[in-house]
Amino acid sequence: MSHYVEEGNVGEPMKIFYSLLFFTTVLSPIVYSQVGGSSIYTFLNSSSSARATALGGTIITDPGSDLALALENPAQLNEQMNGQISFQHQFIQLGIQSGYVGFGKFIPSKKIMTHGAIKYIGYGTFEQTDEFGNQIGEFKGNEVSLQLGASYQVYEKLHIGANVKFIQSSLDVYRSSGMALDLGALYIDTASNFTVGLVIKQMGSQLTSYEDTRENLPLNVLVGISKRLKHLPFRLSLTWHHLNKWNLLYDDPNSQEGGFFGGFQLLENEATKTDNFFRHIIFGGEMYLGKKELLSLRVGYNHQLKQELSVTNLRSLTGISLGFGFRVKKFQFDYATVRRHFGGSSHHLGLSTNLRYFTGNGIL
Repeated sequence: MSHYVEEGNVGEPMKIFYSLLFFTTVLSPIVYSQVGGSSIYTFLNSSSSARATALGGTIITDPGSDLALALENPAQLNEQMNGQISFQHQFIQLGIQSGYVGFGKFIPSKKIMTHGAIKYIGYGTFEQTDEFGNQIGEFKGNEVSLQLGASYQVYEKLHIGANVKFIQSSLDVYRSSGMALDLGALYIDTASNFTVGLVIKQMGSQLTSYEDTRENLPLNVLVGISKRLKHLPFRLSLTWHHLNKWNLLYDDPNSQEGGFFGGFQLLENEATKTDNFFRHIIFGGEMYLGKKELLSLRVGYNHQLKQELSVTNLRSLTGISLGFGFRVKKFQFDYATVRRHFGGSSHHLGLSTNLRYFTGNGIL
């Protein structure tokens, strides 16, 4: 990643950040919380990029050239991704696998960067039994999302973007479909190497439901900041997720909780409040190595993941993610691993290149 030298006001990024916090505060009463256990298509909130997985599960403030991050924040699309094609695949426990395939295209006449992508997850094969527990067959479950997105540079430091998603879900003979919209913004201060991001993900509804009852989509409001250190090739990122829902400690289908910044339900004690607060935060760090920074080492920590998947009285590295990325000639390779449970880890692989390396500018 190149070093930024543009002059600018270092205080301006914090003004943008506080403005985003204010915007989210105003938004909270409007975008009311999703009730625990009632949302559908939750695979949409999973990471699409091996890089994002290594940084804790998501990154919405990246000014780089990873096309798969367009699903984390559509405003991260930029002209560097023109002609890029990306393949991502994740191996999860119990035979569950998910992946992403995407392609980016810049439209010079409109000054818009676009991308098209497919995100999928397969839950494997399940045993089908009768009411007495006798196996009578097998069935499979899978979900897929077809996505189109675009970003526009409003001015030198501000990008805005949107993703439109068509979702198809199937479990045995049951089917469901839906539509969703993501809206994002990314502010980049190259003088101070500071970025701020805001995303509202999965706004939408089901088109057809499994049965007669329609379910909510997994709405997620995120705000993030990242800072590249001045004298060290290291970028630190913090992401606040699920700002539309304060209480992440339990799922109560009868509760209608308020927003993150007001009207939330009081918790039992200070320790519980602190735990709940940190469940909203993902920490990520990336170290760049080499003269051209072709190698990156990454680490992340997701407190919500740790608290939900840890086993009482058994220590583990649950919630910690590690990864690396490196470029060899025309190809970028990325790898991440996440300790999801003391019984095993998931592994995420990524491969991307730019078709213009092989075809020239041509029709691309």
